[in-house]
Amino acid sequence: MNYRVLFRIERLKLIDKLKAKIVNYRRYCEEMGDTCEIEIVCAGNVVSHFLEEDEFFKDESLQVKLCKNALNGLKPNYEQKNIQIVSAGIGEVIKRKSEGWIEYTID
Repeated sequence: MNYRVLFRIERLKLIDKLKAKIVNYRRYCEEMGDTCEIEIVCAGNVVSHFLEEDEFFKDESLQVKLCKNALNGLKPNYEQKNIQIVSAGIGEVIKRKSEGWIEYTID
């Protein structure tokens, strides 16, 4: 089965927890013979993590959406196809949930 999972994160101090959850979930899918699509919606102060490159998020199978409101005019100093700025993180969450994505909030 293919699962579409939306990870939602707002606090910078939880970035390592997000990474661990993604690794664990992918391992679970592999063991179960499932596949997954992963999108990460970032709002709040966690968006500051993406101002610099992070090897973990260079994985283009991870789609990262940064909330423009939370960025408050800041922009990452690099370009990466899988990282996009969206007008509002909450809008992206609601849109994806209406499309059947499963939301997992990192808190």
